[in-house]
Amino acid sequence: MTVSACLIVRDEADRIARCVKGVAPYVDEVVVADTGSTDGTAELARRLGARVVEVPWHDDFAAARNAAHGACGHDWVLSIDADERPSGDRDALRAALASLDDSVGAMSVAIDEVGSYNPRGMTRHRAVKVYRRSRGEWQGRVHEQVMADGRPIPSIEMPAGVLRLIHDGYADPQTVAAKVMRNLRIAELAVAGLDASAPSHEQRVNALLDLGRTQLAAGVSEGRETLDGVRAATRPGEWAWVWATDFLAWDALGRGDAHRAWALAGELADHDAGEEHLRPLADRLLST
Repeated sequence: MTVSACLIVRDEADRIARCVKGVAPYVDEVVVADTGSTDGTAELARRLGARVVEVPWHDDFAAARNAAHGACGHDWVLSIDADERPSGDRDALRAALASLDDSVGAMSVAIDEVGSYNPRGMTRHRAVKVYRRSRGEWQGRVHEQVMADGRPIPSIEMPAGVLRLIHDGYADPQTVAAKVMRNLRIAELAVAGLDASAPSHEQRVNALLDLGRTQLAAGVSEGRETLDGVRAATRPGEWAWVWATDFLAWDALGRGDAHRAWALAGELADHDAGEEHLRPLADRLLST
């Protein structure tokens, strides 16, 4: 069972050493896609033993991640960012991957936020970070995910004791604000280019979901209308409907509208959204 770590970077000279050194013991290779660093990030990554590919930046995170994905040479991929570091058990990780049935294409990994801003108010959340290289590719210019046939690859949970990631990249409000505004610009570009690309229904819904969540993160109230549009365009219980409902529930909590948040949480429960969505909401609602 072999594993590639891949990450995309730009001007991360102050973090790249910690990331590459931290992840190297868990994997068979580290692939770094550099999108135009001017601070020596690429050269430092090479000195640390990573394979570096130069990737032009076109305001498209999925395209950059696919360039890194394409340069990976092993069965499984661990996607990690320069502001993340792994914690766990290398041997247990290999054993966990080796034990999986072929039907399992991905695993979600616990991510601990250290001194970081999280719009859903959580210190731990999960994201698909480990996946079979042959099962899908990254889609979404912003808030990118590993997808197959227009949907995220189904995943199971990686036990936190086997592997978790510690994220500390959003520690100061200025960094958060800059990244949110960058993401908003990219999400707007993605939606603006939909008609020219003759998108499928799934592509259109995905782009609008990304725009709506980014609008809310940026304090743009139109995000609620965008996400309501996603809900209207999808069937209750579908993954895009679930995530749009989730983001709207957290937005309602942030605005002090507990009644609306409870109603949306009830809809999620009625359509079996799963603990990933229900438990954090329930914990927050019961504490208010």
